[in-house]
Amino acid sequence: MPQLDFTTFIPQLFWLFLSLSFLYVILSRIALPRISDVIEERNDTITDDLDEAKALSIEAEKVVNELKSKLEVARSSSQKTLTDERQKNLDKISSERKKFEETISKEISSSEEKINKGKSEALKEASDLAVDIAEEIINNLFVKKVDKKDLNKFSKDLN
Repeated sequence: MPQLDFTTFIPQLFWLFLSLSFLYVILSRIALPRISDVIEERNDTITDDLDEAKALSIEAEKVVNELKSKLEVARSSSQKTLTDERQKNLDKISSERKKFEETISKEISSSEEKINKGKSEALKEASDLAVDIAEEIINNLFVKKVDKKDLNKFSKDLN
């Protein structure tokens, strides 16, 4: 094997040193700066993305807080509107109920008047019928005829 030949060992070391030095210079001057630039660029991109994410997160929190406050305002507004409408409906129901009660009370009083009128007429008819029956009974019992005027007078005297 030629690598193990001691007579060619020094020239091999020279070429080894020369090729490794050349490779070191090429890597240190060309390849490594490009790699470090890419790594630095990636770090900058990551840092920028993190900063942007923090800014967006803060902005999102502001938007969420703003939406919560708007939602609370809308909720209170709708509650107020609901309360106002409920009160309007209660007032309307109350006025309608009052009108209905007035109408019903008028109808009741009218019906009571009719009933009282009918009652008085029925009592008058019953009284007239009682007078007729009394006249008939008295005429059947006595020989003398009794007149309705006499019975009416007797009836008024009793009352």
